[in-house]
Amino acid sequence: MYKPEYWFISTKYRRHTHLVLLTFTLALAVILMGAYTRLTNAGLSCPDWPRCYGFLTAPHTPTQLQAAVTKYPATPIDTKKAWTEMAHRYAAGMEGLLILILSCSILFAKKAKDSQSIIFSLLLMFLLITQVMLGMLTVTAQLKPIIVLSHLLIGLSILCMLWWMYLNLHLMPQAITKIDCQSLIPWLWLAIAIIAMQIALGGWVSTHYASLACIDFPYCNGEWLPKLDWNNLNTDLITIHMLHRLGAFITAGYLGILTISLLTYPFFRSIAALILALIVLQTTLGVLNIILLRPLWIALIHQAVAILLLLTTLTTLVKARLSIRDNPYDLHIA
Repeated sequence: MYKPEYWFISTKYRRHTHLVLLTFTLALAVILMGAYTRLTNAGLSCPDWPRCYGFLTAPHTPTQLQAAVTKYPATPIDTKKAWTEMAHRYAAGMEGLLILILSCSILFAKKAKDSQSIIFSLLLMFLLITQVMLGMLTVTAQLKPIIVLSHLLIGLSILCMLWWMYLNLHLMPQAITKIDCQSLIPWLWLAIAIIAMQIALGGWVSTHYASLACIDFPYCNGEWLPKLDWNNLNTDLITIHMLHRLGAFITAGYLGILTISLLTYPFFRSIAALILALIVLQTTLGVLNIILLRPLWIALIHQAVAILLLLTTLTTLVKARLSIRDNPYDLHIA
């Protein structure tokens, strides 16, 4: 008799599948809402945290607007942007609540638990606490770039953990063809690291508003290679912008080579084709983002595709682990 065992969540946690998927979906929405908030310059539209001008909603009534002006005379009120910021906070709060429910439902389950599921649940809660603190500091530190970037990366870490959790609950190892693909595992890990680094570079560009430091492509303000100041990566906008371009070249090149390797496995051909399509789409969006002077909708799609590329590569890794012959994560019971 065959009984599947999963990497960190065994079959007794399968009832959490829908909860994990709901939490993941909300986490993705929160990240994209955060990007919209940043791109519309609404990040400081509420000068305090967690309230907005001292209210639980954006001030909108005449009484609230007058009270906000009295309490924060140096901060002009933009009601539309304030609602954008508060909508992001509401969604983030709901996400945090779902993460707590999910983690506690595993930690306090009456049935015996494997140690890895406990560690994963605790890690999710730790990241959630860290994310809340960074959310507060994002406002109180006046959008300091390193804090905003850390906020984004922790959010992506939570998103990837939730997606991996869902895959391990949803995928059935016994239904996956067993193949010899052990050699792919480290290269897929490296791909995830490269994509994450490129997203971080994109976040660094965004937090410094350096996306328009170069307004043409493939040139940078008429030069093939402008003068770069590597000693001032926190202030020189052209250097920040060009570093992201270099990272995009490395990322596309590596993923292109990895995709060719994946195409040699019939089991991975569909997902390899998807990765290749995402690379082409992301490159096109990156170029359009420059030559069209960063339209809001293109910038949002650019970030969404980057996240989708990260999650697709993560999915490939999980499937590769489950498809290995004599998988150490499978348990055979007579």
